[in-house]
Amino acid sequence: MGCPSIAGQEIVAMLNNIFEVKDAYTAGHSKRVALYCSAIAQAMGLNKEEQNIVYQAGLLHDIGKILTPEAILLKPRRFGRKEYSIMQNHSTDGETMINFIPSFKVYAQIVRHHHERYDGRGYPDGLCAEEIPLLSRIMTIADAYDAMTTNRIYRARKNLSEAIFEIDRCSGTQFDPEVAKYAISVFCSHGEGQEFPEIGEFVIEEERFAYFFKDTLTSAYTGEYLNHFLNKHKIKYEFEDCLLVQAHHMHRYNEHFGWKSGDKVLIEIALRLKILFATNTIFRLFGDDFIVLNPLHVGLSESEILKKLGKGFTGIELSLMHVDCKHHKIEKWEQFEKYLKKNSSQKTLP
Repeated sequence: MGCPSIAGQEIVAMLNNIFEVKDAYTAGHSKRVALYCSAIAQAMGLNKEEQNIVYQAGLLHDIGKILTPEAILLKPRRFGRKEYSIMQNHSTDGETMINFIPSFKVYAQIVRHHHERYDGRGYPDGLCAEEIPLLSRIMTIADAYDAMTTNRIYRARKNLSEAIFEIDRCSGTQFDPEVAKYAISVFCSHGEGQEFPEIGEFVIEEERFAYFFKDTLTSAYTGEYLNHFLNKHKIKYEFEDCLLVQAHHMHRYNEHFGWKSGDKVLIEIALRLKILFATNTIFRLFGDDFIVLNPLHVGLSESEILKKLGKGFTGIELSLMHVDCKHHKIEKWEQFEKYLKKNSSQKTLP
């Protein structure tokens, strides 16, 4: 079968490190998949050479994602049909890239087929059962297990028992049932293991994630991102207080001055909020309303804040309300609407 030299293995490590720069989550994921693959191969009685090959292939299995557009690769929502089709190319792109290095050809077919399914419903070739290379069948399970048991910024990890249940449930359909038995044994022997950090703990990755939730008009964050943000911080309750700023009579303003002028007002309000409160944690809700988290460091009265925010806006009223997130434990942006109905003591700038 042949196995690349030490120098070849160093090239594998280099390629994997290059990919870390593009996608921190996938890089850590590849290293763990490689370890799982090797352990499963060992449990199945495969020789040392095969164990090493599947380990090196595990490091490279997602290398084709280097060619996947970041707008798709880092998208934290469900893919559309076209996006999913583009993402699927990473297995064949990986094969093509690996084949450029003659000594790496032993990895190419493993990488190409690591998304095939035992029932023939996978990609890229729709292979089924023993048509799929054995080392690819091992990798399929290792890949799925790590994806399930690793935190993502928008989704919590499954625990060991939940992940084992899924592997067992999909045995015979997605996974080779014989390989699945050995894999389950390996995963159980490893226990819960380390809870790998979600990518949002790194500032640059948090911002890359948040990019998908930017309001295209004002560049403030959306209500959808606020849901994630509140949920992430709900235990610490770092934001004991926040402000809800509402722009009233925008519809009338748009009718009188035009929609483009109205858009400029909203853009300007968002900009003034960022400058005034020196924070990026500003969210646009309900079209004309904004939430600002952690404004307590601003030494201005409510009337002073409103004057600075509303200066120069003819026919538009701004109102300000403090929202007590600590005591009300607001965890979804929709709950702000209920809070509004219960608390009507808001100050308005005429």
